[in-house]
Amino acid sequence: MPDRYWDPEVPADDHDDLGHLREHFDPLSRSLTRGRYTRVSRTMARECPVIHSDGFGDGVWTVSGYEQLVAVHRDEGTAYSNFPVLLQNFGQVRPMIPMESDPPLHRQYKQIIAAPLSRGVQTGREPYYRDLVRRHLQAFLDDGHAELFEQLCTPVTVHALMDTLGIPDDDRERLAALAIRLVRGDAEDGTPATEIYEYFAGLAQAKRTEPGQDIVSLLCTATVDGRPLTESEILDYCLILLPAGFETTASSMSFMFLMLAEDPELQQTLRAEPDRIPAALEEMMRYVTPTRSHTRTVVADTTLDGHDLRDGDRVHLNWVGANHDPAVFERPDELRIDRSPNRHMSYGYGAHTCVGLHMARAEMKIAFEEVLAAMADIRLTDPEAVVEDVGTTWAITHLPVTFTRRT
Repeated sequence: MPDRYWDPEVPADDHDDLGHLREHFDPLSRSLTRGRYTRVSRTMARECPVIHSDGFGDGVWTVSGYEQLVAVHRDEGTAYSNFPVLLQNFGQVRPMIPMESDPPLHRQYKQIIAAPLSRGVQTGREPYYRDLVRRHLQAFLDDGHAELFEQLCTPVTVHALMDTLGIPDDDRERLAALAIRLVRGDAEDGTPATEIYEYFAGLAQAKRTEPGQDIVSLLCTATVDGRPLTESEILDYCLILLPAGFETTASSMSFMFLMLAEDPELQQTLRAEPDRIPAALEEMMRYVTPTRSHTRTVVADTTLDGHDLRDGDRVHLNWVGANHDPAVFERPDELRIDRSPNRHMSYGYGAHTCVGLHMARAEMKIAFEEVLAAMADIRLTDPEAVVEDVGTTWAITHLPVTFTRRT
């Protein structure tokens, strides 16, 4: 049995060959689990920051260098469009808002929900998140073991998001299941997207009659370019808010707890000095980068790092590479919880930086504080039992741990 699950030095099959990477890089390869994605991306950032590989239809450009990724992000809306934003289609019939929108509408769309997701508002919601985490912890603390993804990461983030959206308790489990189907590869026939559209059409109608202090109510009264949002715009907004608002945070949290369970010294440090948790989480997000990438589409012929990109080409933004680019991060292969500065791209970059990042940070900080306060000697039950799921957002979807309850 291996001593650890996270082991970037484990061979990554063909992806260990630089020549193969330049022509056949597959960002969804199972051979890139266990941290190998970070090592391979570090090589790409250094040796081939811009490449064109086969696969995904007519092929795709992969940009892994930090400087080159900044250049792409700065040309969004001119040389590059944000639609489609994913390598894999969700089965949606229209662009998802605001992720797949371009300037000038993108900024207006994003501002609609900026206030309830601001740092100040999310700081004020920390007591609610703390109560949520404690209630789920109490269900298994006496057991001395838990499956953290299912028993903590997912339910905490589901309820936090759905409370913000204004979704009734009775509907949350079904909506969460649809969102997971949407992002975990069971969406090709469009069924999850269709059911989510139908649900939010009914909820929006109810919110127009009885609005509340929630995001769906905000969308029903919002305007862009001096006009109300259309019904389609509201539904397209809700389609991406559902998975992006909880699944990405749950996935990130699962990796953070994996790092914690495999590092007793880190546990001891953060338990003794909880004020270091926010910086530690930022470094873990850089190191792992759970949301590995988004994509862009070239809409005007352009040149990037000496390569000619043509109208219609797809571009894969390899944020893992940027976060491990040795030109920007000293010793990027090391987890250094006091790293400063730490200008990672784990929440995106520029205008398309994740609007929910303050909510995600608050939830993860509270979860770490409460878990470290409640548990001692956290460790993996069996590294071979860990399950890592690949996709746009990667996740540790089975994370069995044992621990001693602290009193």
